[in-house]
Amino acid sequence: MIYGIGTDITEIRRIEKAITRNKNFINKLFTKNEMDLWEKKNFKLEFIAGRFAAKEAVSKALGTGIRDFNFKDIEIINNELGNHRLF
Repeated sequence: MIYGIGTDITEIRRIEKAITRNKNFINKLFTKNEMDLWEKKNFKLEFIAGRFAAKEAVSKALGTGIRDFNFKDIEIINNELGNHRLF
């Protein structure tokens, strides 16, 4: 069942500034599983920006926007083939 459609993009520079301003930004954004995956990545800023945009897109698809949920309420991980899975 499709609840809604959401899309989002973000600039990597915006994420870099957010991390610089708020050292706790990554901890607020990622679940434990996402943190484990992020730590293995070479392109860390790109990974963060992608997950941030994906989580914002989910909030739009659900019709709530980012005000009504915590980013950790949504977990995006990859299966063994590298496909994204939303939990």
